[in-house]
Amino acid sequence: MAFIGNLIWLIFGGWLLGTLYLIGAIVLFPLLPFLMPMIGYAYWPFGRRPVKKKAIAAYKIENNMPADEDKFAKSSALIKFLGTTIWVLTFGWTLALVHLIAGIANLVFCVFIITAPLALPNALANFKLIPVAFAPFGVRLIPTSLADDIDKAQAKSKL
Repeated sequence: MAFIGNLIWLIFGGWLLGTLYLIGAIVLFPLLPFLMPMIGYAYWPFGRRPVKKKAIAAYKIENNMPADEDKFAKSSALIKFLGTTIWVLTFGWTLALVHLIAGIANLVFCVFIITAPLALPNALANFKLIPVAFAPFGVRLIPTSLADDIDKAQAKSKL
């Protein structure tokens, strides 16, 4: 099902949004290795979900799993702050605005009964990509089933 959703997404504008992410990453080429997962996610968003790295780390500690290596995590706080600030001020806000406009446009197409099955998932995917456009460095993309498990573990820990 995720493949069909990704195919529909790619045909109906995902290629344009993914290309915008790619252009932003090429212009800010020092950030390119850190943005590559987000570029792929902009092209194929279904079947994966962004989860905060802190939530993943807490889940791994809770389940006695080894920590993984993260290139951006080894950077100093100043480098992380500068990278995120430059991204947000140059491309992050424009991509978030593009996702918002595309999501609203897809919701408008939901008025027609025939296009609702195509437009509604695309609108939701656009709205899901807005936070990723703003802060792509604080999240990891993981399969949806694992993201659901992490959400359940967080909910249990809050009880």
